[in-house]
Amino acid sequence: MAIRLRYRSETGETRNWTLKEIVQGYPLGHPSHPLFVHFPIAFYSGTLALDILTRITPNAGLVLAATYLYLGAFAGTLLLVITGLVDWLGMVPGSTKRRIATRHMLLQLAAAAFFIVTFLLRWESRTQPQAEVLWIVLEAVGYAILSVGQYLGGVLVYEKAMRVGGKITEAAERPPAR
Repeated sequence: MAIRLRYRSETGETRNWTLKEIVQGYPLGHPSHPLFVHFPIAFYSGTLALDILTRITPNAGLVLAATYLYLGAFAGTLLLVITGLVDWLGMVPGSTKRRIATRHMLLQLAAAAFFIVTFLLRWESRTQPQAEVLWIVLEAVGYAILSVGQYLGGVLVYEKAMRVGGKITEAAERPPAR
């Protein structure tokens, strides 16, 4: 994979990438939104797992680590929101893809709300030896909502072929008309 610093058209003309094209991943040759998905999911999973572990074996280090995992998850989520919103804005209003993407987005925002509330609740108690049961419940609900939202993201990619292709061709690399 080579990062293309400038866009080259079929006629050989070159120009700088627009900010929208950069956010969408055109210089990389593939969409950028899926690139960032794995980190927040892994961090939210790790937070839930560590909090459950502290109920079995109290450990203040695990509670603190889980709290800090939230910060990484939030940073990754910010990148997802930006890249996903740019993709969503480019979809045809009223289309099946846009309706699924809207549900995907709303579920992910709902899950994020659960995680933000949990983070705020735990911040003052981040050095205690056990995670509160309330934190674990909120995380589990947020994770369940997140999973349904991720399923819809998979539907977009695998069933609706949203920005999925085989070998990248010049036609596939071409950004949408302005």
